[in-house]
Amino acid sequence: MAQKRGFNFSLARHYDKAIAVVVLVALLISLFVLARSAADSKERKRSYEVGVATMRPRYPVLTPQPVETYEMALRNLYHPEMVRSSTNDVGLFVPQRRVWCVDCLYPIQYSATVCPYCHAKQPADTSVAVDPHTRDSEGKGIPDWWRVKYFNHPFAMADDRSRAEDDADEDGFTNLQEFQAETSPRDSKSHPDQTNLLRFKAVTSRPYPFIFTGASQLPDGSLQLTVNMRAPEAGRMYFAKKGDFVGKTGLIYSNCTSKTERVQDPKIGPHDKRSFEAVFFRPADGKTFQLRDNDAGAAMEQEVVLTLTIGNKTTEHHVAAGGILELDGQKYKVDVNLVDEKAVSIVLENVLTGRKSTVSTGS
Repeated sequence: MAQKRGFNFSLARHYDKAIAVVVLVALLISLFVLARSAADSKERKRSYEVGVATMRPRYPVLTPQPVETYEMALRNLYHPEMVRSSTNDVGLFVPQRRVWCVDCLYPIQYSATVCPYCHAKQPADTSVAVDPHTRDSEGKGIPDWWRVKYFNHPFAMADDRSRAEDDADEDGFTNLQEFQAETSPRDSKSHPDQTNLLRFKAVTSRPYPFIFTGASQLPDGSLQLTVNMRAPEAGRMYFAKKGDFVGKTGLIYSNCTSKTERVQDPKIGPHDKRSFEAVFFRPADGKTFQLRDNDAGAAMEQEVVLTLTIGNKTTEHHVAAGGILELDGQKYKVDVNLVDEKAVSIVLENVLTGRKSTVSTGS
């Protein structure tokens, strides 16, 4: 009995150590499994990369497909034939253009000169033959050959958006406009000039991007301007020396003049008041602007608002009169003829090609 009590006491004394050993062994096994899993993952990744790098097409050279079947189908479509039974004189018709016989009223081929049933002579076709190059089955200005080129058939169908009013590539231009401009109706990057979609919306006054609050004289006698910025830099103040850019406005402080005049103030009486007028230069287009100090309502220039609608999306473009409009990777100079603050004509000139186009100004 003493030995049994001693054994139990020894086990209880080393119980915590035994638990620690078990936990340590479990952790070691877990680390081994994770390390093995990571190694397997790296091996699978390496195997995958090698497989991708060495992948080769099963059929590296495409076999040209015969076009005779397609051409035969087109011939049968335009000139279908009548198949006759070997046991009777009744014909099995395939779809084709037909007319009624003038005598027996059976449907016969449109080009038949003699009825195959009653053998009556048919009246001659006096209509003028249509040139295949100008044939327009839809009758909306697109020849059949153009649809065959881009849609592989001459028919105007809603399923593949091959009708004249459809926009197959969703670039904002109809198939008819693509045909007239000699562009592809199946490539959204090939389309007529987007300036054709521009419409005039309004003429507004563009304010200065800052308020010129005054000037202070520097030791060298020059004047340093103080301006308070408007959006998007509202709340910021800049000090500009002659020749400096004014913030991020694109305007350079070019010159400033001052004058002093005697004014009457009801509170302090007569006194001398000094005012300033600054000149700014815009290198982008070579324009100069004059602005008096504290003239917060001064208009910098006239601005034209144009809208561009492509599909169901309409965007607005704001550009200064005489400025540059960037559209679809092209730059256009905007010349605006204004009468009584209204746009009479808006002419866009492509800076690169010199081509001019007129934007519709509506009524």
